[in-house]
Amino acid sequence: MPSRPIVELGFDEAYRHLSRLFEDGCEVIGALEYTNSRCLQTFVSTFQAKKPQPLVYVRTLLQTFLFNDMQILGSMSIRQLLDDDLSIISMAASPLLDRDNDDIEALHDPRFVMAQQMELFRQQAAQPFLDILRTACQNRCRQRRTLCHLIRDWESLQVDAEYMDQTLQDKTGQRPLLQQSSTRDEPIELYPLVLSSWAYLYKLHQMELIVQLGFELHIYQADELAGMYWHLNYLARFRLQHAERIKSFVVDDVEKARAQPKPGRAVEDGQQLQRSLAQARLSLLDAAVTWELSDALCCLYTALHRLGLVKSPPRPYSTDEFRFALRMKPFAAIGFPPPPTFDEFVVGTTQPDTTTAELLQYGERAAAGAKKGFETLSKLSAEESFSVGSHDRWVATAKGALKSSIATGVAISSVQKAMTAKQAAGSNDLGIRAEVPGPDEAYHNWWIVPTMLPVV
Repeated sequence: MPSRPIVELGFDEAYRHLSRLFEDGCEVIGALEYTNSRCLQTFVSTFQAKKPQPLVYVRTLLQTFLFNDMQILGSMSIRQLLDDDLSIISMAASPLLDRDNDDIEALHDPRFVMAQQMELFRQQAAQPFLDILRTACQNRCRQRRTLCHLIRDWESLQVDAEYMDQTLQDKTGQRPLLQQSSTRDEPIELYPLVLSSWAYLYKLHQMELIVQLGFELHIYQADELAGMYWHLNYLARFRLQHAERIKSFVVDDVEKARAQPKPGRAVEDGQQLQRSLAQARLSLLDAAVTWELSDALCCLYTALHRLGLVKSPPRPYSTDEFRFALRMKPFAAIGFPPPPTFDEFVVGTTQPDTTTAELLQYGERAAAGAKKGFETLSKLSAEESFSVGSHDRWVATAKGALKSSIATGVAISSVQKAMTAKQAAGSNDLGIRAEVPGPDEAYHNWWIVPTMLPVV
């Protein structure tokens, strides 16, 4: 093996490195104060997203805390962490998580089927679930590459979970939730599908994260931003619909628990259901603001491209279709949501049936909606945002996204004013130029908002 070059650091730079090492080392100890699985994931994700990213030693230390000796934080089993997460998202106060089911040996007893199917699910879900935390401990480039492979495991898990949900539905006599349809007179029967719903939500979140990390790592060029924000909007729409579905079942469970409380478990079940309801609201709000801000930026960049303020560089060895195939390659193995076709992508990005003025109006409304949503997010408490132990970092991230939504509205307004002035003067020149900042110069690494500057 060739010898590695030795880097000689000056005193000031070495001091800064050591100071960061000690500061991050003291901060990472906060991961040991476990509240619930969602707070732990928020701690890890916000800690690893710090700029500059924590040094390798500190990230390795965090990974040791999480997984040493096959114990979570040195005191929890993998089953405890997994069951805690399931109870928060889709299985609050569910008999499927009752440990007494493990003692049932009668084959005809529904609780035996519950224990059997849940154990099978845990065996298949444990590795992908732990890989979320393990992947977050890597540097950002490797994290994105690993996620591109990891979502295939979640796709397989979701398919297997659907069969397990069907078995539980048949053997335990689950009752559907009746929901009125906007297209039919008869109500629609909806089953909770708690296992596949949980897997699908995580899969969608990781698909979004792959796209968002692409913005952070400066993978996309300026003329690609409209298309990639359209794709992020496409994914966020599915997550929003799924979050609404999960919330409807949580609300139904809350109403049933109030109407028919279980003897001896009313208080504990009530706490679990309220926690699950808070998570459903947070997930719904997060998906909504992602949808709206990505829609606003897609409209803005499409308008800038039409006006010639963002131009495509010469690419003699590439075509739009080849680049589209490259960007969609991580999602090729995903069955649902179906990857968009190239024609859908082109229509969604260019929006040929919409004028530039209408496009900017849509973007303005979407940016205003995102601003309201991020304002609400930034005011949530540590418990409501599931960020106990990392609330300051979480709020800073939400406020950065809020500034991005405000900046998007300002940029759209600047373009609208320039177009109005151009029409009034009968000129062909807008008198402005667009400057696309790098991720490190933006308010938030995932939201790249162009700056409108006057032409001098």
